[in-house]
Order: sequence, then C-alpha cells, then structure tokens
Amino acid sequence: MILKIIGVAFILWGIADLVVGLQGGDIWTYVNYRLPDTISEYSPYVAMLIGAVIFALSGGRKTPQRF
Repeated sequence: MILKIIGVAFILWGIADLVVGLQGGDIWTYVNYRLPDTISEYSPYVAMLIGAVIFALSGGRKTPQRF
C-alpha cells in the first residue's frame, strides 16, 4: 500500500512539474534545487515513469478473483 502512495506521489509531482514547466516556471526552484537545463527538460517524464514503475511493482490494480 505504501508503494502505491509513493508511486502516485511521483506521478503527481511529474504532472505538476509538467504543468508549471509549460507555463514557463520551474518547480525545482520552489524546493531550492537547480537542475541542469538538459535534465530539467525531461524531469517531468522521468518522475512520471518512476512513479508508474513503483506503482506497477506494488501490484497495481488487482481485480478480485472469483471462484
């Protein structure tokens, strides 16, 4: 359960980073960290990918089994 929460947190961080980046801002400056320009371009996608992998490894969405 905790891995699902961490995965969703990474996904939400990536979405927030993408939205702020599209508006011309930089979400990393709000947490007092400066990413290099080459990395900051892809940071939303990397965060969402990490979140999706963590969420998938935690079991993801499991459907109930019927007997």
